[in-house]
Amino acid sequence: MKLPKFFYFRPKTIEEALATFTAYDGNAVYLAGGTDLIPRMKLGLKKPIAVIDLKDIEELKKVRVEDGKIVIGPLVTLFELSKTPMIKEKFPALFEALILTSCETLQMRGTIGGNILQDTRCLFYNQSEFWRKAKGPCVKTGGERCHVTGAKECHSNYMSDTAPALLSLEASLKLIGIEGEREIPLREIFTGNGVSPLSLRPGEILCQISIPNEVTKGGYEKLRLRGSIDYPLLGIALSGSSEKVKIAIGGIGPGPKVWEGKLEEILSSMQKLSQEIKAIANTILDPLYRKEMIPVLSQRLAKRVFGS
Repeated sequence: MKLPKFFYFRPKTIEEALATFTAYDGNAVYLAGGTDLIPRMKLGLKKPIAVIDLKDIEELKKVRVEDGKIVIGPLVTLFELSKTPMIKEKFPALFEALILTSCETLQMRGTIGGNILQDTRCLFYNQSEFWRKAKGPCVKTGGERCHVTGAKECHSNYMSDTAPALLSLEASLKLIGIEGEREIPLREIFTGNGVSPLSLRPGEILCQISIPNEVTKGGYEKLRLRGSIDYPLLGIALSGSSEKVKIAIGGIGPGPKVWEGKLEEILSSMQKLSQEIKAIANTILDPLYRKEMIPVLSQRLAKRVFGS
């Protein structure tokens, strides 16, 4: 599989990046680490006229403490972030999610911003253009029906490891685009729609991820076939105290799910809560098994973090 032809730009500032995006009438994409975008371009899932590489914008590469928050630049690599002492000391859920993402080689390339803003995945979507044409279009590629369910909605899976951890830590995002600047809770970036899973506005660039600067208890559990490289077929993050926690679940469906409350109450009702999540046969594991593992991994995680 080869990359399609495109114009390549490497701006030094956010303003320059936005101007380039505007010049191509939106037929451009932003490149961070490229571990999600480049494979999609090779599969013909993304065919931009221009690629705007953000790696020379220095302000997007820093981690700092500011106004009671830890502010993370979106171009900080997953590996760099996992080696940042205050991340390990204060945010164990995020730290564990970072080290369980893919493998060290890809962690050194992939960025925290790219991991959050990745597209959803599906066995019937992440295939070559030749394969997809032979099968026919699904809802996500402009067709009328899902190849798995036959319905008119897309249940592709959002498979970020770090997003559930950040959701459990009440992270927020700062974005700058053609329409201006905005700050939103991380949860608001997810639409729950597999066709367009992120609520990004035209040309928006993720400029920073902010987390309250507080020491937390927490952890992350991940279901995957191999011990490295694989995307999460289920990912569960937990942060808080034994009195009040946030549990976030990803890897199943087009967006993460978050529950907040007393740990004991959430765990006791996790079997019922997991029924809110719809899993279908669009990964290499049985969908029922993935759902059944939600309370199992939740209990395992709670026991590991807070003891029996």
